[in-house]
Amino acid sequence: MKRHLFFASTPFNMLTASMVAFSLPESDEKHLCLIDQPAQDSHFVTEIMKWSGTPFNSTQLISRKCTDKNKHKQRKIAFQLISALLAKIQPDVIYTGNDRRVEFQYAMAHSPEQPIGVYIDDGTYTYLGRKTHWLKDHLLDNLVKKLSYGFWWKQPDTIGASDWIDECIVAFPKRVTPLLKQKVLKSLPENLNRTEFRELSVKCMLHYPEIVKDLPKLETLILLPHESVFDPSMLNAIKSRLSQLTGRVGIKHHPRTKDKSFFTMVSDTELPDNIPMEVILPLLNQDCRIIGDVSTALLTTKWLRPEMDVTAISGNQISKQWHQLLSTLGINIIGHN
Repeated sequence: MKRHLFFASTPFNMLTASMVAFSLPESDEKHLCLIDQPAQDSHFVTEIMKWSGTPFNSTQLISRKCTDKNKHKQRKIAFQLISALLAKIQPDVIYTGNDRRVEFQYAMAHSPEQPIGVYIDDGTYTYLGRKTHWLKDHLLDNLVKKLSYGFWWKQPDTIGASDWIDECIVAFPKRVTPLLKQKVLKSLPENLNRTEFRELSVKCMLHYPEIVKDLPKLETLILLPHESVFDPSMLNAIKSRLSQLTGRVGIKHHPRTKDKSFFTMVSDTELPDNIPMEVILPLLNQDCRIIGDVSTALLTTKWLRPEMDVTAISGNQISKQWHQLLSTLGINIIGHN
């Protein structure tokens, strides 16, 4: 029996940690630590904390977002909580969605065992890398963190590439940035269609029972961009694409869009714009098509549900690097200029 400790800060991290945990032997111990959380818990976090279908033996809140004024005090409290957890669990494996997280590095440096460090796919940086500067990052920031926390701090050249990481669990192992190819690469389990995830999504959408019923019936879901980047030609391209398809259509506005009059989309179902894509995905049929601009929500779909048909409406402004990323991830690309 092995003991596993997961650190997660975002809904995406929490889901991928759960996907990995479900793939582990039932006899193993799995524990989830929530870090860098907002002062007010989101509905998703509240449901994660009391999830009846959780794969974890325990779920614990470790730290909230720090301000410069009280960062040292809050980090000290977080370290004390982690130390107590390490003594109790004595993990064999420690997971993170970002090896720059000081909570993860502290756990790796202070564990009574010599645990394996594992990076779980956190998205874009896994495939495009994170540029670092020799002075700002590798000298100044590195020195400040070592003096603030301890000389156990290790500055990664890109997310997932630090010396603390032995393995990477990613959606597309063959497509990772070169620095991650030096690690042991494993595939992210494709199990988001499990009953437990669907039940979690239903709980998170308790106030939208009709939407919950409609989601499995959708054949196309349109993800609209924020009003600040509204482009009539993009909208026309989306409508043109939609006219070629049949079946029930759903639309979802960007969470921060205030004036929806920019978009004159006709749909069978309008999804709540405040519900994260991570919550919606477990309830969609695998044959549902996802169409939208180049966005995090679009990429999230492909990372968590790689079997789904995803189409990006992109313009000439998209960089060659991003165009290559979309192509390698199997996302269809349609220009609109």
